[in-house]
Amino acid sequence: MKQKIIAGIEVIRPFNGVIAAVSVLIGAALTKEGITHTVWLAILSCFLITGGGNIINDIADKDIDRVNRPERPIPSGRLSGKEVVILSLFLCILGIALAGLASFQLLKMAILVTILLFLYSFSLKRRGLRGNIAVAFLGGLPFIYGGISVKYITPTIIPFILAFFLHLSRELVKDIEDMEGDRRYARTFPLVYGIKKTIKLVNTLVVILIAFSFFPYIASIYGLPYLVAVLLLVNIPLAVLLYLINRNSISFSRASKLLKSTMLGGIVALLLAGL
Repeated sequence: MKQKIIAGIEVIRPFNGVIAAVSVLIGAALTKEGITHTVWLAILSCFLITGGGNIINDIADKDIDRVNRPERPIPSGRLSGKEVVILSLFLCILGIALAGLASFQLLKMAILVTILLFLYSFSLKRRGLRGNIAVAFLGGLPFIYGGISVKYITPTIIPFILAFFLHLSRELVKDIEDMEGDRRYARTFPLVYGIKKTIKLVNTLVVILIAFSFFPYIASIYGLPYLVAVLLLVNIPLAVLLYLINRNSISFSRASKLLKSTMLGGIVALLLAGL
């Protein structure tokens, strides 16, 4: 039983859920509308739906993960197909229900996000760049989710854009990392266009991200604490990472992990912007 619980926690990837939940909080905080009970419902709803979505993704990827990540709960056999389906449905339904308690607008968004998670996992993910764009869109949505919880989404557009470009860059790097397992089951961007063109696209996306990250400060939307944090925790690490990738001085697995760490840096910068 203990091993099942550990595997159940592992399959929902709580780290991803926490990032999404904190993003909802930041989205609400940036509106300056106050942190109401609807915000806390939105935070919990987002965490649960993210967990359910992670399981859905692992169900769809069970054959690929036998090659790329055999230690995961599903390909390793620590959780059965029936168990993960029940868990994913429970999390998604509970997340949608909590969104409905918050507001009708949040309920509609929760349903839309859940549908997109299914579409991404079972269809879009295997369609190259369209799948990458879909997951990047989903990665930025928690900020919008937070804005919807207080009925004011305009201030959440900037963090959505920043998150979109960062997630899209990481997804492309992950696709390079996973080329061996993806070859039989998907047509990802690196498999269709090659590693060199994928790296060029990642370079372009990261440069756009770094350039856009200065806009909120220049436009006097975010203050100096945001600028310092985004420089030290996001932009400089991204610039160093690009240098290493282009010199073949870092594995794509390591690059993917470092890109994920810059997401935490971005969260810190946006938290400071919301204070």
